[in-house]
Amino acid sequence: MAGDGDMSYRLMFDFTTGLAKPVMAPIGTKDRIIKHIEQVESVLGLKRMTVGEGEDACLAWDYWDERYRAGFPDVDDKILCETVSDHNAWVRRLYDQLGGWFTAPVEDGEIITPDDARAFWHGLRTLEVRPDRWTADYYRDRMEHVFEVMRGGESEGVSFDAKALTPAQAGAVVHLFETFLDRNDMRLECPKGHDRLASSDEYDWCSRCGAVAQSDADNCRKRKCPVLADRSI
Repeated sequence: MAGDGDMSYRLMFDFTTGLAKPVMAPIGTKDRIIKHIEQVESVLGLKRMTVGEGEDACLAWDYWDERYRAGFPDVDDKILCETVSDHNAWVRRLYDQLGGWFTAPVEDGEIITPDDARAFWHGLRTLEVRPDRWTADYYRDRMEHVFEVMRGGESEGVSFDAKALTPAQAGAVVHLFETFLDRNDMRLECPKGHDRLASSDEYDWCSRCGAVAQSDADNCRKRKCPVLADRSI
């Protein structure tokens, strides 16, 4: 766990160069890892390159090439966001699985050696999407991640090492982000009485209460409820 002020991040495979020792994993694991990485490379156009020399040489993605810093210009926004999101989730799952297999080796499994890992270790890194390429689904996913962290939970290996914000406070912070990131006008809010985010088609706006989940508004018992009054027009 690495700390930076009031945030902590699980480093996972970052700054690692490979397996320290063999691990006994379920049969077919190595092939599935390689297949996944090849698929990501094919979709995003990532290329492998060799860095270092001699015994220190290893494979790496050309992720820092200018065209990637330009935001994967040859890949559709939706495909880019879905591929990166799926890949990053896969990396986190694999990290946890490897830890489990080291602790409890799989009986009658397959051995993955440090030499085996050299063929795929370059693909065990998370990727990023530039904000101007975010789809509505990706924006919501990122804001839900931020919301969960601010509420005091761990999300994607990130922890908020400070007093957790209330649902309303965390929602207010997300609301501030929308000016810069909400390209699809989702208007995410934390509905009153809830501990989650909702988009504008999932809540009603009340001049008294703010964002109100539609199911709650239908059952509102307040006299002269503005939301119910608007619905009756």
